[in-house]
Amino acid sequence: MEDLPTEPGACALCGSDLDATRLAKGWDFEYGTTRQEFTLWRCPCGGVYLNPRPAPEALGCIYPSNYYSYGFTEKLGPLVRRVKGMADRSKVRQYLEYLEPGARVLDIGCGDGHLLADLRDVAGYDLELSGIEFSTDAIASARRLGIDVAEGRAEDVELPEGSFDLVILNQLIEHVREPAALLRSIARWLRPGGHVFVETPNIDSVDARLFRRRYWGGYHLPRHFHLFDTRTLERLAEQEGLRRVSLKPLVCPQFWIISAHNWLASRGRAELAGRLFDPLSPVWLIPFTAIELVHVRLWWTSNQQLVAARAS
Repeated sequence: MEDLPTEPGACALCGSDLDATRLAKGWDFEYGTTRQEFTLWRCPCGGVYLNPRPAPEALGCIYPSNYYSYGFTEKLGPLVRRVKGMADRSKVRQYLEYLEPGARVLDIGCGDGHLLADLRDVAGYDLELSGIEFSTDAIASARRLGIDVAEGRAEDVELPEGSFDLVILNQLIEHVREPAALLRSIARWLRPGGHVFVETPNIDSVDARLFRRRYWGGYHLPRHFHLFDTRTLERLAEQEGLRRVSLKPLVCPQFWIISAHNWLASRGRAELAGRLFDPLSPVWLIPFTAIELVHVRLWWTSNQQLVAARAS
């Protein structure tokens, strides 16, 4: 297996790659696309970044056809699909607090479009729904659901200023090369008073600390180029013209399961790890969800949600 082409990485908050300390190091434990080791660094300003990181020409390799967000709903068993549907409906009801009939919604990294389809179903009124996605298979699935999808990387797409009431950025900001530039674009794409929902891993959680040096599921090596805690995420948004409305922890049982998978896969038992620690299996989701429901009341979990508004 050949090494991937790489490029330099730097902190999303200050742009520096100097005086950083090593946070973690590992390879693609989840999908086995490469055994090349990648290193996450913590900047003195608090930002965490991958350096070096996969170059653009490596994206087709590190996002294989079986990547979890492609055809996501088709991979779920009946019980998990039902629970996931309930969770997604709860999530989209939050979006509806910021919408009215005819509102325009953009989901960046929309995958197969299932979240926008859920939003349309729960709303019960007309919405203009759009997405951005670079996987051709996922785009085809989203378009079959009636979603208008722009093909390409989020960083490369140009959209009219002030054209959206709500932008959804779920589990995406950590994947892009220039998170600051993307948030700046979102601030420009939002109409005055428009909102953005950002969901991303939180490196300041119990499981992140337990598996910090190598195996934490939130690292998602080598696909996560930048990681944040609650302070750095809010600071980055404010730097780019977005004002915090709310910031809260989210229940995230999957990172516990993936962390265990990564530990076993690193010991040469990748096939066994895949069978034992399926992050969509109710055998693990039920107990770790229970842990997370307690966790979310006591401390920040390994997933966070920032709601921000375009600053006037």
